[in-house]
Amino acid sequence: MNLEHFQALEDKINQLLNHIIKLKEEKRELAESNRRLEDKIQEMQVDTDKLRDDNRKLKTMTDEASTTIDNEKEIKSKVEALLSKVDEVVGS
Repeated sequence: MNLEHFQALEDKINQLLNHIIKLKEEKRELAESNRRLEDKIQEMQVDTDKLRDDNRKLKTMTDEASTTIDNEKEIKSKVEALLSKVDEVVGS
């Protein structure tokens, strides 16, 4: 093997080594980016769980408020009916 061939081979090896170094750096950057994304996903999952819990609580409160309103309407109707009867009896 002559010196020119050896020099060409050495250049190719150096190019490959430089390419490997770049790929390793890209891999490190991608791993870091992936870790940040996984952290963000975890944060979003926590936020989503909190929102779901808040939504369940609000639904329960809305249902309870609706029941209370229905009960108040029924009580008001009965009171009005009783007052009407009282007016009939007292007015007679």
